[in-house]
Formats: sequence, structure tokens, C-alpha cells
Amino acid sequence: MIRKFFIYLSISIVFSSCGRQPYQKFEKVDNKIWNYTSPQPFVVEIKDPGSYRLHVQLRYSQDYPYSNIWVGLTEKKPDNSEEKIRLNIPLFDVQGKPYGSFAGKFFDRSYPDAEVDGKDLTLSFSKAGQYTLTLQHNMRIDALAGISEIGIRLKGVQ
Repeated sequence: MIRKFFIYLSISIVFSSCGRQPYQKFEKVDNKIWNYTSPQPFVVEIKDPGSYRLHVQLRYSQDYPYSNIWVGLTEKKPDNSEEKIRLNIPLFDVQGKPYGSFAGKFFDRSYPDAEVDGKDLTLSFSKAGQYTLTLQHNMRIDALAGISEIGIRLKGVQ
């Protein structure tokens, strides 16, 4: 009886995780300088419409001159309509300690982080198709030093 229960539980877990698969992609920033004129598009094929949690991923160093970064996110839908939002992403706290994890001389920040930011960022994809999510920094200078990689991560909301 117990053995049948564990077999049933294992099969249920396998099939319940076959839904909306996560998407994650990083792109390197040339010379660790993110230029305003170089927005980074991420093309995502959505097979299962619904709500997805979005995380903006940033890899940065102590060379980054500010405590935060403003990032514009443009979502281009399959019907070519667009939605835009601006994100204020803190990278360092008031004492200058970086948020995120440390890897060599770089810090990895996933925004939003429930512990640091206390919120989720959810996108709703109403139909299947190709979506383009574009990240562009919205700081007051064109060439932003200290950013080595940018990326996104999408995971279906259960």
C-alpha cells in the first residue's frame, strides 16, 4: 500500500511539473559597459499562456558608480503591441554592501528578491506565441560602467 502511494506521488510530481517550463537567459555586456543605445532583447516562445514570474538578472562589480539602476522593460506581444514598465533595482544598501550573491569580483542580483524587495513581478501572457522582452537601462548617462551581464528568468505561476 505504501509502495503504491509513493509510485503515485512520484508520477504526480513528474506530470505536474510538465506545465509551464522556466526560461532563463543571460547576455554579456561588451567591455562591461552597458550603453543606453544597446537595449538587450530576449525572445521567448510562450507555449502555455498564463501568469509568469519575471526576474531581471544583473551581474555587476564594485566599479558600478551608483546604489541602484533604473531599467526599462518593454514587452512586445505576438500582435506587435507593446507594454512598458520602469524598474528601480537597488544594487547596494546604504552602507555600500551589495545585494545578491558574490561570485569572484562580481555580484549577482535577481530582482525582485522576496527577502530584499518584498514583492513579485508577474507578467500575464494571454495567448501562445513569440514575445520579446527587452531590457534597457534608464540612467542619466549613456555608458554605464560595471555591468557585465544582464538577463531574465521566467517561471510559470502555479
